[in-house]
Amino acid sequence: MSANSKIPLEQKITTEKKAIKLVMLGDFIMAVFGLVFFYLTRSQAILMDAVYPFVDMVAGLLTLRVVSLMAKQAHQSQPFGYAIFEPVMNFIKGILILLVILVGLYASIKAIILGGHHIEADIAVFYSVLATVINFALAYVLYRMNQTAQSSMIAVDLQGWIVGGILSVAVGLSFLAVIWMESAGYDEWVPYMDPFVLLALIIMMLPMPLKILKENGLQIIGRSDNAEHLAELQQRTSDVFADVPVVDIKLRALQEGRMIYVQAYIQLQPQAAFDLNQQDDYRNRLYQQLKQTNDYLSLDVIYTAQPIWVARSDGEASD
Repeated sequence: MSANSKIPLEQKITTEKKAIKLVMLGDFIMAVFGLVFFYLTRSQAILMDAVYPFVDMVAGLLTLRVVSLMAKQAHQSQPFGYAIFEPVMNFIKGILILLVILVGLYASIKAIILGGHHIEADIAVFYSVLATVINFALAYVLYRMNQTAQSSMIAVDLQGWIVGGILSVAVGLSFLAVIWMESAGYDEWVPYMDPFVLLALIIMMLPMPLKILKENGLQIIGRSDNAEHLAELQQRTSDVFADVPVVDIKLRALQEGRMIYVQAYIQLQPQAAFDLNQQDDYRNRLYQQLKQTNDYLSLDVIYTAQPIWVARSDGEASD
């Protein structure tokens, strides 16, 4: 049994909600600090630091609603529950992050073309130190909380705060470079530093939303590239049916956020004595085995003695 299975599901949900509220509080603080220091420094890099957390804070309100929906059971109008909402929410957040980056890209290129602009570098250095501390402190707290919550949505937020901390360090170093350039007599280059720094931040941040969009986009359209997880499910299923006269076992698994839907096709030997009570008993054994590492599990077990049904389970047979 894994360590994850020892954590009650209710505790995971409660911790996840607390983490989301903490992220929203951190977003609010960073947005306020960013806007104040943008007014004092006129740095577009700092403005981008203010706009992103504001957008993320708005998305956090939707995230709280999604977490509440995830706890609800499936019903007639929503037969597969609300699992799809999680990758959709993460996908939307990925789009929002990408939009902020594209706006920043436009602003940086425009500033470079127009000859740059002057910033108050000494104040900006103070901001970068403050932002670095907040970003890494919150990232650490989220990391600890997600050891309990085990939430993909918290993992996305955690990535954002880690990247934010790294970028704040880079911004601080660039502003120190501005101070040095002013003292060394390279005044003609100073106006270009802020848009170039913003451009560098954009290049560093771009992989994050693209990764979020890819992973959650695949889940939305019903695809999965997690071969390792499927192999683990296959092995656990084989272990459960090890003493059953099985000819073949075929698994299909669909991951949507934290929910996983598993279809297990069990091909028995044609003359196998395997009554309904035994079928239900082994179905329950498999469910309990997979449930150890998958809190949100939906399982179908299909028994058959005809290989055609196993082949049809993944489209190998068309007739």
